Amino acid sequence: MRIYPAAPLLLHESGKDCMVGGYRIPSGTMLLMNVWAIQNDPKNWEDPEKFKPERFLGLKGTGNGYNYKLMSFGTGRRRCPGENLGMRMIGLTMATLIQCFEWERPTNEMIDMTAGVGLIAPKAKPLVAKCQSRGMMAKLLSQM
Repeated sequence: MRIYPAAPLLLHESGKDCMVGGYRIPSGTMLLMNVWAIQNDPKNWEDPEKFKPERFLGLKGTGNGYNYKLMSFGTGRRRCPGENLGMRMIGLTMATLIQCFEWERPTNEMIDMTAGVGLIAPKAKPLVAKCQSRGMMAKLLSQM
């Protein structure tokens, strides 16, 4: 969500005349916010290209809805109202998938993380993985 945001560009419209980086932005101008660049900026994150989930432990917003370091759910007044539920569900879902299944790559090749072309940043090659239910979980999974 941070390294590879689903929507790397967010579209906004300026509500009033303003100056940004020395440029005058008239009211009503359509703006593209480069979420990928912000969320991968070394000024915001130490080693931004590395996957380190522990960096999010204790991460707090600013309280006003404007956390420009992590914008997976948008920002400001228009951010997703289900952000807290979404973050909790991601943890629960990942824990369940890890607990219930053994995961492996179909080949020994490294996973290709090259970005493809598209509005929502697909990968150039889809991720293929093999999963098998863990022995102790097979009965539980069959009851679901």
